[in-house]
Amino acid sequence: MVTAPKNNLKEGKPRMSMLPLDVLARHLCPAYEEGSKKGYPRESWRIGFFVSDMMDAAERHMTEFFYEGQDWDKDAEALGIKKHHLAGAIFSLICVLHTLDTRPELDDRPGRRAQADLE
Repeated sequence: MVTAPKNNLKEGKPRMSMLPLDVLARHLCPAYEEGSKKGYPRESWRIGFFVSDMMDAAERHMTEFFYEGQDWDKDAEALGIKKHHLAGAIFSLICVLHTLDTRPELDDRPGRRAQADLE
C-alpha cells in the first residue's frame, strides 16, 4: 500500500494512539476534578507536592481498594464525585512523576534523605 512519506518516518514522537483514552477520561477526570470541588485552583497540582504526601495518598487508596474491598472513594462521593480508588492512586502516582520532573526539591523520600546524609 502506498501512503504519504510521513507515515514511513520514525520521528521519535509519542504514539498517543496507544493510550487508553477512554479509560483515562472515565477514571482520571473525576480524580482531577475532585480538587476543584474542594476549592483548590484548577491546576494547582502543577505546583507540585511533597513526594511522601502523594505516596501516602496512593497507598491509602490502594489499601482501601485491595484490603478493604472498596471500589469507590467515599470522600469523593461526599463531594458528588464518583471516583474509583485506583484512579485516586493513579492520580497520586502521576503527581509524583510530575513533581520529580518539575520540582525535584520536593522529593522527600526517606531513602533519598538517608542517601543525602551519607554523601
